[in-house]
Parts: sequence; C-alpha cells; structure tokens
Amino acid sequence: MGPQQVLRVAVATAALAWTAIAHAAPVVAIVDGRAGGDDALAAELAQALVAAELEPIGGDDARALRGRADDDLAADAALAEASDGFGQLDCGRARPSAELAVRLLAGRTAAGLDDRDRAARAWAYVLLCADRDGDRPVAHHAADRLRALGAGPGVGADVWARYPEIDAALDRDIVALTITGAAGTVVTLDDRALGPVPATTFVAAGKHVVGSAGPAGRGGAWITVLGKPLTVEVTATAPRDPARAAIATEVQRWQQAGAVPRAALATLLAGRDLELAMVIEADGTIVGWQRTRTGLVTVGRGDIATVVAATRSAYAAAHERAPAIDVPLVREPPSAKVEREPTRWWVYAVIGGAVIGGAVAIYAADAGDDRQRFELTFP
Repeated sequence: MGPQQVLRVAVATAALAWTAIAHAAPVVAIVDGRAGGDDALAAELAQALVAAELEPIGGDDARALRGRADDDLAADAALAEASDGFGQLDCGRARPSAELAVRLLAGRTAAGLDDRDRAARAWAYVLLCADRDGDRPVAHHAADRLRALGAGPGVGADVWARYPEIDAALDRDIVALTITGAAGTVVTLDDRALGPVPATTFVAAGKHVVGSAGPAGRGGAWITVLGKPLTVEVTATAPRDPARAAIATEVQRWQQAGAVPRAALATLLAGRDLELAMVIEADGTIVGWQRTRTGLVTVGRGDIATVVAATRSAYAAAHERAPAIDVPLVREPPSAKVEREPTRWWVYAVIGGAVIGGAVAIYAADAGDDRQRFELTFP
C-alpha cells in the first residue's frame, strides 16, 4: 500500500470516527422511584429506549439508579443462599448466609434505610436453624428480633412456644457496652439507634448485632457480651465506587419517601453530565425529563411508548435543528459573540487518534521493505 493510499485510509477513518460521534445515541438515566419495585418495568423501558435510538445507562450505574448498592445486592444473594440451603434442609449453608444478611442489613439500617422485610426473613432463618442446631441463646435472640420487627415468616407456633417473650434482664447480667469507630460513624445495636460513636449503652449478656454507617462505608458485626463491660470498635467495608454507592443510597431514600425530588434529580444529572432521564414513579407512571440551560423540564408523562417518543422528539428539537426554508436567515454583526456548546474532550481524542494512526501507517509504509530494488552491474 502506497503512502497516498495509506493517507486516504487515515482520512476515511477520521471521517468515520467523526460520523460515529455525531450520530452517537443520547444517553438516558432510568431512575426507579418505586420502593421494592421489580426490574421488569425498568428492563422494558430500556428496550424501548434502544428501539428509539436512545442509550439507557447499563451495568452497575443502572443498578445504582434503581437504588441497588453493593451491600443491597450482597444481602439479596445471602438471602437467596439461605433460602436454598434451608429448603435443602442444610443449615450448614443456610445459617451462615442468614447471619451474613443480618450483618449487611444492620449496616443499611444504621444508614437510615428501611430493610425490615428482608431483616425479618434473615432473622427467621437464623431462628429456625439455631433452633434446629440446639443453640437456644441465638434462637431466643432471633425470636426477640422477629417480635420487634413484627413478623416471623415461616416460623411455626411450636417454635414460637419454645422461645417466649421474657424480661431481657431476667437471669442475665446487664453490662456496659461501648462502641467506637471512625469519626462520623453512627451505630445501632439490634437495630436500635445509638447515635454517633463513641456510644455507650447497657445490654444483657449474650449475642447482639452492631450496625454502623459512616464516611468509610457501612456494615455490621455479631458480638458476644459476657458478664463484664465491653468495648468494641466497628469497621466498615468501603464500597467499590463511593460515588455510585451514594447515588444508590439517595435513590433508596427517594423510594422510601415515595417521590423523586425535582431539584435532587437535576443535581444528580448535572453531576454525571447527563441530559435525559426517565423516572419510574411510585405508581409505575413514566416521566421523561430533560436538563436544559434554563433548568430541568418535563418532556412527557404516561406509558412507556408515549414518554419515549416525547423524549426522543425533545432531544431532536434541541440538537438536530435545521433552517426552515420559509424563514429568512438572521445575520449577526461580526462583533456578536456566538455561544457554542463546548466540544467534549473525547471528540478531539478520537479524531487525534485516527490522525496519529494514519501517520504511523504512512511511516510504516515508507520504512517498510516492500520496495523494488534495481542493481546495475558493469563488466
């Protein structure tokens, strides 16, 4: 391939890169404002966006926008393992998984998130397996936690009868418990808020669960209190992506409140440099939003098809303007300042990469061995 051909290929590559950028599908955030909503509606909405040449955010970011953080997904996985193990009559699998779920959910409770339903399921597995294992102290503690949560799914009357509600101080030592940790951490004990660390309370001897939430993350731990004062330090596992975890937590609070605040949504979109969002409201209604220079505006409300079409039209109206043939062009004086939306850095990166690639190819062609050689020999 000669240098001129290589140069033409490089130019064509740059042109294709520019065309791809110019026709890139607009990115859309799908925010699920439903508490405990399944993923089917969000998946259907994502498919409709793709069909309309819009690009829904995917992967971990999509899960965060549905309020699913790392510990949330881990708690679901632990509960699924506990359920499967218990269904196979294998408490060797079920109980550790249920206790892990209890710890994860304790951290979420410390952060102010409502996970009572899942906590009740986890404690029920702990109770049933501890009862089967003959571990009466843990079983009694689990029964007390289930009563406090107001539920006991799958727990039969015979099990309840073996662990009646009793005075916590009866036949047990009451000792001082102090919980410490990183500055800014708040803690709970058996889902009862204790406030910021260091926190001191009085508890009965036995098994307890401490939950913590703070700048470093959130988590939980099982502790055993004996007959003397105890000090424990709580630690938390930092999320893989703190910013994503913060978004998931904020979305969960919106879900619990039953509404997605407009100002908070605008802040979220601005922070991620996004223009379009689809919000699934608490009743399943779809609302399309567009972030403009003047603020956040509603572009559609209703079912999926209606709102996706309205959102696509709103985006086209804002970005695919063409001069009308029946309207005269307006000319500005040379001194007028034209405001243009800044070109994104990756535009230059792609075009520059294509040009550099072409230059490298030309150099390779010039420096290569694919040449004819003539030798003249004289007698």
